[in-house]
Amino acid sequence: MKTIIVNGNPEDMSALMVPKETSTYHDHDTVTLQSSDGKYSVEKTIFRMVDGGEDNWELQFE
Repeated sequence: MKTIIVNGNPEDMSALMVPKETSTYHDHDTVTLQSSDGKYSVEKTIFRMVDGGEDNWELQFE
């Protein structure tokens, strides 16, 4: 399972932008979102990936 470090509390996140060139994510993958301060961590399943523009994917979570 892949871990993505995010700013703030990841429990409330419904979407996240990631660079296309480093993205190895797929629809229905489960990822761990961890806050940059290490206080919060949550597992989320990617509902779908859409073009986020400017060479980014937008990961949308269930």
